[in-house]
Amino acid sequence: DLVCRMLDEGLFDTVKNFNVAFILMANPDGVELVYNGLFSVPKDCQMFLKNINNNNDCFKLWKASGCGVDINNNFDANYGLNVHSKNPASSGYIGKFVGSEKETRAIAEYTKSKNSFLSISYHSKGEEIYFNFFQNKQDLKRDKIIAKRFSESTGYKIKNVEKVSSGGYKDYCVQKLHIPALTIEVGSDKLVHPIGEEYLEEIFLKHKNVAKDVEFAYNIFIEFEGKKYV
Repeated sequence: DLVCRMLDEGLFDTVKNFNVAFILMANPDGVELVYNGLFSVPKDCQMFLKNINNNNDCFKLWKASGCGVDINNNFDANYGLNVHSKNPASSGYIGKFVGSEKETRAIAEYTKSKNSFLSISYHSKGEEIYFNFFQNKQDLKRDKIIAKRFSESTGYKIKNVEKVSSGGYKDYCVQKLHIPALTIEVGSDKLVHPIGEEYLEEIFLKHKNVAKDVEFAYNIFIEFEGKKYV
């Protein structure tokens, strides 16, 4: 809903130096389960999903795909280093192998093909920003500048989850593509999943300057890329 609101408001309409691509939903079957439960999936999958959800009919805290793979643990970035589950689960299962899921492959290949300079992943919740993942000294300096800009703009705090993260999309962008990447956890930690639409306006207002923040990130990226060849 947040990204759709950004599009509706035309926040990026005046951007000139680069294109902005939106992937509105990286895990559509997982989202469907959260909002509509077991009846949103074929009958032959329902028992499997209920079993790996601890025999629970409530899927409001479900994070994985419809196959029980946590997409954000399936990317090629320290894959399998922090294994939370060795079998399909509501969250934390890394999959049979790196990039085993079509969602993972599609997002990774698209990002790589577009010669991207920044990625932003909106998650919920907690009002936190994650940006680091074992960057070299110069990239870390660059990415910290960008993360600080987004932190000041949104009021969200920067948090280091480097040692407990692996296989994430943000991790992949940083480690394999060597570009700045942010995971932004929107919404107060006091809210319950899934966050209701009545909180959209409040969340959106904290991100209303995102286009200017991305332009800032672009200029910082270009500046640091130039320094690499001096």
